[in-house]
Amino acid sequence: MLQVSGTALTVREPTGQDEIFLVETTLSPLAAVLELARRVADAADGTAVDWAGLPAADIGTAALEIRRSWFGDLIRSEARCPDPGCRERIDVSFSIPDYLRYHRPRRARGIVQAPGEDSFSLAQATVRFRIPTVADLLAVVDDQRPAEALARRCVDAPEISRALARRLDHALSALAPNLDDVLGGGCPGCGHRVAVRFDPLGYTLAELRSAFSGIFLETHALASAYGWPEEVILALPRSRRRRYASIIASERPTG
Repeated sequence: MLQVSGTALTVREPTGQDEIFLVETTLSPLAAVLELARRVADAADGTAVDWAGLPAADIGTAALEIRRSWFGDLIRSEARCPDPGCRERIDVSFSIPDYLRYHRPRRARGIVQAPGEDSFSLAQATVRFRIPTVADLLAVVDDQRPAEALARRCVDAPEISRALARRLDHALSALAPNLDDVLGGGCPGCGHRVAVRFDPLGYTLAELRSAFSGIFLETHALASAYGWPEEVILALPRSRRRRYASIIASERPTG
């Protein structure tokens, strides 16, 4: 479920066409994940999702939900101790449900929402604001000052002082937490403090690209063995295509 909007998703199995898209795309991480979500995910009630209209924070959740559907709950990565005298490899692992629970939205004190409206106000401040959407992010991605451009789209206030900017950041962090975060811990070798950034969009794309890198060899194997055209092979669900490729590999002479 997308955390901010509450939209429940169903995610279908990828086809070779989806894998080719991920391996070859040159889109930005935001645009790539958005296109992937449009291809493989729908609302649980069967309706299409208005991805551009969703809260921007929900795209990170969508990336993790797609990854979770295809490869399970557990995220595994690694880092190196930053201490020059140690540099020990550190295994990093956590579950997607736990990560999402930690970053779940909450209503902080002093935030007021008018019934039936998508905008909020802050107690004792002349300001109205709304949660940025995916469309807002896409609109400012090429701006030289994207944060200021985003504020102009989403905040209505006579003046945004530093104090008000801090309150707005706190309010948005509560209502729509950013899943791009820093994981902290201690090095098991020397105890040095270790901080590892986790970017759901970048991590998901890198992992999927790595997992799907065999698509060309598998397509070649099926085309060579069965004479099927590329479009037929790429339309197969990933699990079925990989099963055929496994059979072909098992029948090859050894030695």
